[in-house]
Amino acid sequence: MRGYEILEQKYLKLYREDGITPYKIKIGLLDFLRELNAGSEDLSRCSSYMVVGIDDVLYLTKREQRRAIALDIHKVLQSAANDLEKKKIEVQIVCKGRLVPGAALWIEYRGEKLPIDFIFGTPIKREIHGFPVYTTSFNLSS
Repeated sequence: MRGYEILEQKYLKLYREDGITPYKIKIGLLDFLRELNAGSEDLSRCSSYMVVGIDDVLYLTKREQRRAIALDIHKVLQSAANDLEKKKIEVQIVCKGRLVPGAALWIEYRGEKLPIDFIFGTPIKREIHGFPVYTTSFNLSS
C-alpha cells in the first residue's frame, strides 16, 4: 500500500547512522500542496518526496484556526490521492517535533500540541529500522 509515512526528523539517516533513508526530493509542505492543487502533471512517475514543515505551518497558525487549516490540508491531500497512487509516488511527512500517539496522533512542537489527526486520521504504527513510522493511505481513510 502506498501512502503517507509520518516520522520524526531525528530518525532520518541525516541525523543518525542507522536511521531511515530520506526520500529523494525535499519539499516544503506549502510547496507540495501548491503542486497538488496545480495538478499532478508535474509530479514525475515513481518519484519520492520528503515533505517538511508541517510543524511550522500548524504552529504559526493561530490556535483557534489550527483545526480548520488541518482540515484544508486534508482536503488537498485527499483530492490528489488517485493521482499519487497511479503515479506510484512515495511521500514522507517529516516532523521536527515529537509524534505522540494516543486516541489521536499529534505533534508536540515548541510546547504546543499540534492536531495532525485532522489531516491524517488514525495512521497505523509500524517500524522501519526499529524507529516508529505512522502510515496511512493516500485517500486518508484509515
